[in-house]
Amino acid sequence: MSRRWSVLAGAWAVYAAFGLLVSSTGALVPQIRDDLNLSDSVMGLVLGAWQLIYIGTAIPAGRVLDRFGIRRALLASMVIMLASGFGRAIAWDGWSLFASVALLGLGAPVISVGAPKVAASLFEGADRRLAVGIYSTAPVIGGALGLVLPANVVGPLVDDDWRLIIAVLTGFAAVALVIWVLVSGGLDGLLAPGAGPSLSEYRSIAALPVVRFVLFLSVLNFYFVHGVGQWVVAILDSAGWSPREAGLWAAFGTLGSLIASYVIPRMATSDRRPALMVGVMVAGAGSLFFLLSTQVLLLAPSLLVATIARSALVPLLIMVMMDHPDVGPERIAAATGLFFALAQIGGVTGPTLTGVLADASDGFRLPLLVHSGVALSIAFFIIVGYRRATA
Repeated sequence: MSRRWSVLAGAWAVYAAFGLLVSSTGALVPQIRDDLNLSDSVMGLVLGAWQLIYIGTAIPAGRVLDRFGIRRALLASMVIMLASGFGRAIAWDGWSLFASVALLGLGAPVISVGAPKVAASLFEGADRRLAVGIYSTAPVIGGALGLVLPANVVGPLVDDDWRLIIAVLTGFAAVALVIWVLVSGGLDGLLAPGAGPSLSEYRSIAALPVVRFVLFLSVLNFYFVHGVGQWVVAILDSAGWSPREAGLWAAFGTLGSLIASYVIPRMATSDRRPALMVGVMVAGAGSLFFLLSTQVLLLAPSLLVATIARSALVPLLIMVMMDHPDVGPERIAAATGLFFALAQIGGVTGPTLTGVLADASDGFRLPLLVHSGVALSIAFFIIVGYRRATA
């Protein structure tokens, strides 16, 4: 295997571990909420804790990545994420759980900025689109494991103790750290550390019309992504599915994410991108109305379409910046840092407002209606603004 593909495989493993640690908390919402006696509003705040920290750390992550090199930066981020996982396992109330989840926000930005940096720097043309598709599957597969393993594999082995489940899953994630250490030796010779972008360079990038447009869409998209994704097991649980069934159905839905993360970026030539983005968001908006169904024939396709919509837009938006001549590989780390910093404003408000609206309306119909409206608004803004922003 070519060295660059080995490096991509290591970055994939780290990104998958991130997905595992994020989704495992969402998969255990009913058990954690009941054990710690938390309301949906408080649980929503907990689910959005790491995104809240992420807002302030995403831009510095780009500088850390460029200054210290991707090998050491990803290694440090994995150590922080493992500390977050084990911290959740010993949380004793809502605030300690919030703090341990928030810790994830210190390590996560380097990973979500680092993977595009690897793809942009080591690959070109069709290989770059393939690399983006490959690394984009990592949080999807990791997220799927985080949904299905707690109730269906690890849970029965530890008497469904949510604390032990999280501890075991964090141990699984530690394997990614070992893989990264093994494949990334000498990596900084391929991606040499530099001084990192200055604040003036960030301002210059943020002033680009294409970047401003992508940043605006990223906020709306992450509201939709995290507002639905981190609550999906609880949504299915409220519809009457058992915890094991809800976990399996949520994991089944991630098949749609694999399609979105791997297939769609390879299809997304520059002339096809706006139509693809509009199509998936409109379809995703319609699919949300069936997530509370107890009929398999309605739930199964709705989950697939909803997860395609939740997963497709992020790699496409990053590719828009990556391929724009004013950004390119040289500035993609800084641009991606801006992307995730702004996007996580939506990432915080999505799960938090879902919990607040669920408490206020005694169910998830109102939150799902709001998320559907957000998805349609994304499609509208792409229709009216894409061509002008990317010209």
